[in-house]
Amino acid sequence: MKQIHSLFSDIRLDHFDDAINLVSSGTQLREAIDLINSAQTGAFICIGDVEGVLAISGGGFEIDVDLTPQRLFELSKMDGAILLSDEAKRIICANIHLSPDPNIPTPETGMRHRSASRASAETNTIAIAISKRRRQTTLYRDGEALTLDSEGILLQRCNQGIMALQNYRTNLDRSCMRLSFLEMDDISTVADFIDVINRFIRIFHLAIETELNIDFLGDNSGILRGQIEELSRGLAETFKLIIRDYATSNDPKAVMDIAKAIVKLKPQDNGEQILHLLGYIDAPATEEHISPRGFRTISRISMLDEEAVARIIDEYGSLHAVITDSEDGFDDRMEDLGIDNVRALAKSFMRLRSTI
Repeated sequence: MKQIHSLFSDIRLDHFDDAINLVSSGTQLREAIDLINSAQTGAFICIGDVEGVLAISGGGFEIDVDLTPQRLFELSKMDGAILLSDEAKRIICANIHLSPDPNIPTPETGMRHRSASRASAETNTIAIAISKRRRQTTLYRDGEALTLDSEGILLQRCNQGIMALQNYRTNLDRSCMRLSFLEMDDISTVADFIDVINRFIRIFHLAIETELNIDFLGDNSGILRGQIEELSRGLAETFKLIIRDYATSNDPKAVMDIAKAIVKLKPQDNGEQILHLLGYIDAPATEEHISPRGFRTISRISMLDEEAVARIIDEYGSLHAVITDSEDGFDDRMEDLGIDNVRALAKSFMRLRSTI
């Protein structure tokens, strides 16, 4: 997933990371939240920025004791908010009444959730609102909300996400293989590679969503985390190679910028937007033939490193030109490029064609 995260680096995915770590399964705070939900008492908890929270609050009483699930559960029976230390290790105050700026906009309707949303926006606290009747827990960070589901629901969602990722990966691999077949015969069209790029967008968004649910499971996420890592292996690298094949610029930095822009698109059929991001001013028709440069295909030959692949493509210009020359065993052009054992390279291309 690390390589996929690099594609989303312009999108803030870590916004709730610290909050998720504090409430993931196996933590004392999560155990307390489960107790509160079971008893349907509700609660309003603030974590961190003690000075900032106290500045907009009044009443209550100071406790300053180590946090235990039972202590937090008992204190939640009072109406006011509970203030915890930065790492949620200690209970600082209880039954305090927060008065955040009422002019801060919030979509929330319930009093507890409105206060939590505004308090998180006005201070640097992580606010947690636990609904008394619905048993729903919501985390707030800088005014943004994230729902914390029960472990049973999270496990169900994670398993569903992993199963969907398996299906997406199988279909994506088939589509990539089909694209390779068309590229080798130089009959690929705009619609063919746009379809593959859209499949990448969908699988990336699903992987990010599934990983978020896995993060909530904390100590119970081991097997699921291993599965998502396996299913995501190599995806980002292949995605960038496809972009490098079809974008108007194949400069690695430009390719990375294009990849980051494409993953921001919604996972749906958006061919014109993709073509625009790839650098096409006048979008070609979907049925129009288009030849790839060949980065994705030629990179599969183990005897060639990344620099050698780039030199070959700079010399030949397209995968079709390389394939055509390989049928005659290559000429002196490969040796001039500093490629060793040209005969073995030609055989590698023949094997590559036979395996696609």
